Order: sequence, then C-alpha cells, then structure tokens
Amino acid sequence: MSSRLKFFIIGAGILLAMEWRAWLYYLAPPPDYSHGKIVLYATDWCPYCEKTRALLQQRHITYQELNIETSAEGSAQYQRLAGKGVPVLLIAGEVVRGYNEKRIVEALDQWQARQALTIKGK
Repeated sequence: MSSRLKFFIIGAGILLAMEWRAWLYYLAPPPDYSHGKIVLYATDWCPYCEKTRALLQQRHITYQELNIETSAEGSAQYQRLAGKGVPVLLIAGEVVRGYNEKRIVEALDQWQARQALTIKGK
C-alpha cells in the first residue's frame, strides 16, 4: 500500500472519529421531539439564546425551552440532535443550530405556512 493511500485512510478515520455525532445524526435522524411545535435548547448565560428568545417573542411564537445544563431531558435530546453549541432550535422536526436570524426566520415562515394550511384544511 502506498504511503499516500495510508495517509488518506488515516486522515479519513480521524475526521470520521472527530465528527461521529454529526455522522450519527445523518445515518439515524433524530426523532421529532417538537411534535410539530417549537423547542429551544438553550442555557441561561448564552447571549445568542437570549437573541433567539427575543426573536421568537417578537414574532409572538409560543415555544418550549429546555435548558441543556439543568434539564436531564433537555440534555439528552440535545445530545441526540448532535448539538455542539447553543442555541439549537427544533422547528417541527427541523434543526437550526446557532443563531442565524435569516435561517431561523425562513424555518419559522415555513412552519407558520404549514400551520396555516393545516388550520385552513380543517
């Protein structure tokens, strides 16, 4: 076996080992803990979590918040969602990691549109 091939195999093994939670997430997608609603995985001290709370309140969106440091359930779900930082927002099964206002607003808009169709269809 050539030294380049050995280097490639070792490097690929290291990368896979470093990102095992992300790979697990793609191989076995997590269950939808939100049940069609909004769940915020956060901490008390995180400024981006506070920005996310403010954005949700500004849009008058009801959500469940789980503190990953004080809630065993929240911590377990966060780990299963391959969380690496906070906030993690679960919007009807869609995971948004970190505070990315544009991405959060897009996901919320899609969720609200689906909610409106569901209500209209009844």
